[in-house]
Amino acid sequence: MRVGLLVALLALCCLASAAQAKKFRYASGPRPATDTTFATAEQQVEPIVRARGPRVPATNLQLVSLVANTAFERAFQRAPIDSGSHVVLAPAESHPLNFVVEHAVLRSLSRRGITATVRRSILPDDSLNAYGGDPVLEYQLASARVSYLRLVGWLPFSGRVKIERQALVEGDLTLRDARSSNVLWTGDASYNLLDAFPKDRVALVEDERYADLKAPVPTRNVDKVFEPVIVVAVVAGLVALFFQNRP
Repeated sequence: MRVGLLVALLALCCLASAAQAKKFRYASGPRPATDTTFATAEQQVEPIVRARGPRVPATNLQLVSLVANTAFERAFQRAPIDSGSHVVLAPAESHPLNFVVEHAVLRSLSRRGITATVRRSILPDDSLNAYGGDPVLEYQLASARVSYLRLVGWLPFSGRVKIERQALVEGDLTLRDARSSNVLWTGDASYNLLDAFPKDRVALVEDERYADLKAPVPTRNVDKVFEPVIVVAVVAGLVALFFQNRP
């Protein structure tokens, strides 16, 4: 009797454990490792963003553009062109840096609410009527250059020697009547700006495409380099003699 009771209890336990069991099925097996021998590289740019970035000097082209903006803005202040008018903008002569002046003049026109048709070549006098009688505004760039004037600082091996440079822009604006080619107005544009940048940054500020925006780096005589050292040595020697000869 007892043996039968034990057999019945064991059977009940087996049924209970079988009812509580869970089944796990895998949808797929582990994936094979990707072959990276001929993988395609993905471009990634990580900009350096911080509160205070490195200080870099303005390039010679940037400096000339700033000067041109000021020069032609001042020249355009007295131009007899009303807001809402339309002009034909064209160069009076060819120059490699005409695009700098064109941008400066267009800035001045947009500030006064004047629209323009831009021409990149010189307009012949017999083709002015083709633009519907609108006045023709011609710009001329006489000079746009950067000059290195002198070295600033007297510690040649400290990296603190700077080059003093001058950016100069000279030109003019001419407003002509399209029907008669008569000159209605003319204005002179001239401005220059001086600044200084570290001597070891010459390669950063120059551009090989524009010869007028390059200049030879000024040199310094050996006497001028060692002149402060000699002066300090002489003063120190006089001070030493003074204290030695004191009673």
